[in-house]
Amino acid sequence: MVRADLIAERVAIESYRQMIQAIGDKDPTTRQMLVEILAVEEEHADDMRDFLVP
Repeated sequence: MVRADLIAERVAIESYRQMIQAIGDKDPTTRQMLVEILAVEEEHADDMRDFLVP
C-alpha cells in the first residue's frame, strides 16, 4: 500500500510540475499556489519513501 501511495504522489508531483510550467508567468497567484501544493506533495513522497527504506 505504501508503494502505491508513493507512486500516486509521484504522479501528482509530475502533474503539478507540468501545470506550473504551462502557467509560466501568466498567472503568478495560481503559480504560487501550485508551487506550495507541489512542496507538500514532495514532502508526502519523501515520507512514503522513508517508510520503504530500511
